[in-house]
Amino acid sequence: MALFSKADLSKSKYIISIVAQIKQGKKIKVSDGKSYLFKKTKDIMNLESVQTDVSKYTKILFANNNHVPIFTDGKKSFRFIDIDKSPFSGMGGGTSRNVLGKQLSNAGELATIMSLRKDIKNAKDTGQSIFVNNPEAFADWLLTFQYTPIAVKKIVGSLNSFDIIHDATDRSDFTNAITLFLRKAKLSKDAWNPADIYIINKSARQKVTKDLKKIVETYEISNGLINIFNDKFYQLYKNKILYPISLKQLITEKASIDYNNIPGKIDVSDYNIKIEKFNCNLTTEGKEIGLFTFLNVDTKKQILLQVRGFPHSYGVAQTEITSDGTPTGGRLGKISTSIVDSIMAEYKDKRINSIKYFGTPKPFEDFDVNKIKETYEMYEKVIKNSKVFTEKFLTYNAYVKIINTSKSNIEIAKNMCMKIQGLKIMHFFVKNEKNLSTIMNKMINGAKKISKSNGFFIKIY
Repeated sequence: MALFSKADLSKSKYIISIVAQIKQGKKIKVSDGKSYLFKKTKDIMNLESVQTDVSKYTKILFANNNHVPIFTDGKKSFRFIDIDKSPFSGMGGGTSRNVLGKQLSNAGELATIMSLRKDIKNAKDTGQSIFVNNPEAFADWLLTFQYTPIAVKKIVGSLNSFDIIHDATDRSDFTNAITLFLRKAKLSKDAWNPADIYIINKSARQKVTKDLKKIVETYEISNGLINIFNDKFYQLYKNKILYPISLKQLITEKASIDYNNIPGKIDVSDYNIKIEKFNCNLTTEGKEIGLFTFLNVDTKKQILLQVRGFPHSYGVAQTEITSDGTPTGGRLGKISTSIVDSIMAEYKDKRINSIKYFGTPKPFEDFDVNKIKETYEMYEKVIKNSKVFTEKFLTYNAYVKIINTSKSNIEIAKNMCMKIQGLKIMHFFVKNEKNLSTIMNKMINGAKKISKSNGFFIKIY
């Protein structure tokens, strides 16, 4: 059993989670190995009121340099350091962000936007039931709610004279003007500009909308529609009228701010990149074949690319660059599937882009002998590469047995589905190793949404 320590007092997410468990009437395990139903005492109510303020709640839990036993079931009392940490740190099998998936991401984005207008101190303040019902998830997002507004204020200043337009939910004339542009330019929204919000001057909004629509009506792709529209977007930022901002979940108290796709100053990645280390374990044990480590020879830093699936889903994975190998080691996020597809198509290849490849609704029902041979040949090729490591060589017959087991065991099917998708991407990199720098630079630029056709945006991460 891992108990909380004094050092854990500095992490408000633990306090938030403990208070939430008590309020929901859930038992909490302590040092004697038993679980107790703690009462909602005055001390607990006081703790809740300051649960995001480390200095204030520390005075309650650690008064006069002593841990105070404020947690009681009416008979026994316990201190913070008597509580089992495991259920609150992800070691106890609680609900994870992966399991909550897209629903949590959407709620986080909406609550982050709300935080620009009002302080968010507890899960209820977000207006999102998913955070109220999952205190651990709220704790993970709390930094974002607290420090994104500080970053936005640094960029914009006071928001009093600005509207905040949420791209995903807004249906006004402004977002309609952007939709008209994208249709005529034959671009997808995320591929063109990943901004989640547009912060726009209230008094200028109507004129800006009219000007953007005029550009769309006047120009064609052949005579500069995309460049003219992008230049206008950037000039609106320069004139402090419009701020297109991409929001990310923060992992530190100090948010990073990047200004991307400045016309005439687009910083396209062009690095010398090599394979550093791939792991290829195609057995049923271990995690999916998902993390690819490259070396940026120019900066001597690693580039991490992840083919990421969700453990509860028998589905198609996402491709994501978690560290770009630049001196600052930027977190880039998802690479658009259209970008991955277009890069692989240049080399006459393609990813596994549908669960139908394996079979549905029954797992692996369409994974016939031809697909078994095809994927095993990929495995044989990649493990011959000196940079690819495998814990245990898998024979063809052993692989066939695993596939047959996957057809009747959904948990193994989920694991093998992700592993085979990762194997396919690994095979692409190994097969085209001589062109690796070109391929990876295109993926990095794609993840950054950097190209001459992309619009200016500011990323907070």
